[in-house]
Amino acid sequence: MPSIRHEIPLQLLRNRPELAPRIARTVLGLPVPDLPCWHPGPETVTLLSPGELHLDVVLVGTNADKPEFAIVHEVQNACSTADLERIALSWPAYVTHVRQRLACPVLLLAFCPDEPTARKIATPVETGHPDFVFRARTYWPGMLPAITTVAEADARPELALLAALGHLGDCERRIVLAMVLEAMQRLGPELRVHYHDYITNCVPARYRKEWEELVAIAIENYHWESDFAHEHQEIGRVEGRAEGRVEALAGSILRILERRGITVDDVVCARVITCSDADQLTHWLDRALTVSAAEQLFDDRS
Repeated sequence: MPSIRHEIPLQLLRNRPELAPRIARTVLGLPVPDLPCWHPGPETVTLLSPGELHLDVVLVGTNADKPEFAIVHEVQNACSTADLERIALSWPAYVTHVRQRLACPVLLLAFCPDEPTARKIATPVETGHPDFVFRARTYWPGMLPAITTVAEADARPELALLAALGHLGDCERRIVLAMVLEAMQRLGPELRVHYHDYITNCVPARYRKEWEELVAIAIENYHWESDFAHEHQEIGRVEGRAEGRVEALAGSILRILERRGITVDDVVCARVITCSDADQLTHWLDRALTVSAAEQLFDDRS
């Protein structure tokens, strides 16, 4: 049975079909056309003999309803000898069969959990035909840009989840994980539990407590978190007040500073709780995840 580490990245790519070609162009530097429409394509290919090839995701770029480019996107979490042997036989066939079916260029991308796995999966495959050498194009979370602001998380929620696990260094871990929680709110309530489980499953054990603290803070403070809390009863429901977005944002800022062990004096506290500008509070909320002193909330130069 496919694991959550395999299925959730695929779901994110299906949610946002234009994400894979954007990664191919901007992260891998591949010549993928910037077409006006991308949509999921056929994920099975019928063979000449009875049977089918089952592909993870096929994304088709069209122009005037005509296929112009296709991306076969696989998620590959292991690189054992057996995995490499299977890939050597099946992935070249994925490309040639999809190319034959859609009559357009085809690229195969593979999302891997880390750089060593990606390098092994990208090993060239000698097909036996002269000059026909197949090599998958691979990437891992650390190659993707870190999502560190609310604006980015809201605009590219799928990218926030895909990239997060590659940016867990001390300097950015907390804000990256906080932006994962922000991104979840843009990705449909029916799937949030699965997204939470995916991140929890993939975050290294040494950071698990920090991740769970951030979840608790989010559940306790955001007014829209009543549904989120209901969906996450299995990790402990935390009762919180929902007295409006402005009050919730102010409470979140102070709570984050407190959880980070940063002293908040009466002057800072008063300035935060008396602010009625939601945009300003959102900006301070972003900064609360990274500042080393409470006063730095208000200093854009720090």
